[in-house]
Amino acid sequence: MLKKQWLLVLTGLMMLIVGCSAEKNEEVNEKGWPTTIYFGSLPMEDGEMGRGGNQFTEDLSKHLGINVELFEGEDYNTMIEAMRSGKIDLTTYGPFGYIIAVERSGAKLMASLGNDSAPSTGSAFIVPSDSEAESIQDLKGKTFLFADPASTSGHLFPRAKLMKELGITSEEVLTYFSNVSFSGGHDKSILAIANGDADGAAVCGTCIDMIAGAGLVDASKVKVIGYSDPIPGGGALAYRESLPEDLVAAIKEFALSYNEVNPDYFTSLGATGFYEAADSDFDGVREVAELLDMSPEEMLSQ
Repeated sequence: MLKKQWLLVLTGLMMLIVGCSAEKNEEVNEKGWPTTIYFGSLPMEDGEMGRGGNQFTEDLSKHLGINVELFEGEDYNTMIEAMRSGKIDLTTYGPFGYIIAVERSGAKLMASLGNDSAPSTGSAFIVPSDSEAESIQDLKGKTFLFADPASTSGHLFPRAKLMKELGITSEEVLTYFSNVSFSGGHDKSILAIANGDADGAAVCGTCIDMIAGAGLVDASKVKVIGYSDPIPGGGALAYRESLPEDLVAAIKEFALSYNEVNPDYFTSLGATGFYEAADSDFDGVREVAELLDMSPEEMLSQ
């Protein structure tokens, strides 16, 4: 009987906690906007991305007149799940991360993250500068790094390039090299190559200069031996579909002009700003995903 009473007490407490949490999450201002929204950011090796994200949230908060807080995730999968569960309201995804987020989290496209000063070169295949490898074929039987399972330029497009270039299947990519693993980020892959900890890697085409510019690596220690096909569309600024329409419009207005306010934020992302975009801009990415014949769950569980 005592045990049953304790269970009733605990159940009541849990309901009270859940009720309080729900009430907090539903707080709105006079415009019907949430009093707090959350922006997701992926930190880089030295935290530069986190600092850029902090400045972005501060500036967005001033523009909207509501509290904007930073949520730092470990990888794209974390961000996809965070949006699905309502822990973040806004974030930037790579192209492939975006199409998964649309499917799994109901993400909506606000703008694309792009670079209007340089054409897309696709993903870069890199090796240590003192490596004898001069082509992808020279990496057979060597160790190889992808960046993140949901990364377009760090996994999806280079994997498709390997299939085309070598005439192998997606599964055979894993056995072409002596070992294939995910570093956890473009910066980590570049550092591993520069330090001679891996024989080859695939990273975004602009990332070497970006990481070197941040003082994290000596670019002369890295050699590019090839590129993937150009990647259509840039990254995506996406939002949770249940946000009020006028709030979305206010955030979009801010985002599209943010390059004039803080161009350094985009430098840290290898871009020049946010631009108008349509979901169909990412159809080329969807086509490559179909070529790989792997579901989002399979890609994310690599």
